[in-house]
Amino acid sequence: MENFFDRLGELLRSLFSEAGEETASVEGQRRSARDPDLEEAWKELDEYLRTGRDAPRSAGAPPRSRRAPDESLRTDYANLEVPFGADMEEVKRSYKSLVLRYHPDRFAADPEKQKVALEITKKINQSFERIRTRS
Repeated sequence: MENFFDRLGELLRSLFSEAGEETASVEGQRRSARDPDLEEAWKELDEYLRTGRDAPRSAGAPPRSRRAPDESLRTDYANLEVPFGADMEEVKRSYKSLVLRYHPDRFAADPEKQKVALEITKKINQSFERIRTRS
């Protein structure tokens, strides 16, 4: 399995390398030196492939910026059962879980429960859409 990841890394490197660009040798590999973000991404990929853990961001790298969430979305975050301002990955996970839990087809045998589930699912979908478009 270890050889698979080495070969996958080589394939990815070959796909992203372009002829005629400035290159730098890093661990015996040739990589683009013109784009510092690409170089940082390669370092993180190498660290992950080598250790299985994410590499800490270098001191010179700017932190990934996130906008403060719109205060009007507070109820939407609550509807999705995540903390206000949660990152989009957490919101997506919760959204998928809630849609599976309250999908109306799960309550087809009981029309009353199906009606309630439909309303909950609508509310979940609307909340997710608002967070997705404003975040």
